[in-house]
Amino acid sequence: MKEKLKSRKLWMAIGGLLTVMATEWLNLSPELSEQVIGAVIIIVPAYVGSQSIVDAMKEYAAKKK
Repeated sequence: MKEKLKSRKLWMAIGGLLTVMATEWLNLSPELSEQVIGAVIIIVPAYVGSQSIVDAMKEYAAKKK
């Protein structure tokens, strides 16, 4: 369980979720809120996906040895 909590992908996803929720709590203007959420929608999946590829390549390289 401790290994799962060290996952950067998990914390990035949680951070993205909290950022989206914070736009509502902070009563941001609809335009600013839309921009923030749009950035989160692009950045978080891109990071998680690219990190998954890196992790898969590390596993593949370790198995080849």
